[in-house]
Amino acid sequence: MDHPSHDHHDHHCHDHASLRKASGRALRIALVVLGAFFVVELVGGVLTNSLALISDAAHLLSDVAAIGLALFAQWFASRPASARRSFGYRRVEILAAQLNGFTLLAVAVFIVVEGYGRIKAPPQVMGLPMIAVATVGLVAQLFTTLVLARAQGESLNVRGAYLHAMTDAVQSVGVVAAGVVIIFTGWNVVDPVVSVLIAALVAWSGGKILFEASHVLIEGTPRGIDLDAVARMMAETPGVLKVTDLHAWSLTTGYNALSAHLLANPDADDVGHDNLRRCIVERLHRDFPLQHVTLQIEKDCDLCRVSGCCGWLQDGGAPPASREEGS
Repeated sequence: MDHPSHDHHDHHCHDHASLRKASGRALRIALVVLGAFFVVELVGGVLTNSLALISDAAHLLSDVAAIGLALFAQWFASRPASARRSFGYRRVEILAAQLNGFTLLAVAVFIVVEGYGRIKAPPQVMGLPMIAVATVGLVAQLFTTLVLARAQGESLNVRGAYLHAMTDAVQSVGVVAAGVVIIFTGWNVVDPVVSVLIAALVAWSGGKILFEASHVLIEGTPRGIDLDAVARMMAETPGVLKVTDLHAWSLTTGYNALSAHLLANPDADDVGHDNLRRCIVERLHRDFPLQHVTLQIEKDCDLCRVSGCCGWLQDGGAPPASREEGS
């Protein structure tokens, strides 16, 4: 049995570090812009008696808190690995993203409760100032969305902030429309109705972030990695007899890992097995978004039978992907 091979690509690590730096800059810009406008919108909502504006301000507050948390998590995740934390603190970002999602759901519930009361007894709303504040907010949120759009693929936290800003922009459009309707018709009930629609958007954003964060925490297969295709590629490589114990997971967004056992031709020497491993690792990095690969080359199945990692050998069944040498 050969020793397992651990592989990191310096190119991938350099790109990952560059993307993280860019995402940190985008988050800081978003924090300043949205933080400043939160104060403007909250004051405007109180003065105009608009629940739609106050709801939007509450969402903005959750955005500001989430972005601050994302920046802290990003800084914390950059701390080096240790004997107690062999993978470092990368998962802190995912925990922060989960908290972000729960916050969005809580904001949605608050808006719905407040909106229900106002639908039953609509208060007087000042339409024109409401439109003015919402328009300024729309400009700020569109700017923030453009800043975050460039960096949102690197981190689930940045993606969450991007979704926040995007839904904020949609909300501002809804608030402007509600203000126009109130001015021309006097239907004050439009304000709480729009706020409830905003709550639905907020809940959708929170649910999406929670789903993606949970997928990482339960070590689901990362997006962009087809395990069946990976297994086929390895099994069809000359010198590989069988592929077993194949797993792929994410430590955090943009940092994916894969491990597998390969039953290789027992007649090959250690140099041949090292070349085989190197060839497969290079193909994995080239064809799939992987930053860390661990391959275990086995010359026979005795250890696998003892460890039980290849139950199909004990049961006499067929492996998920196999290639008989010479077939």
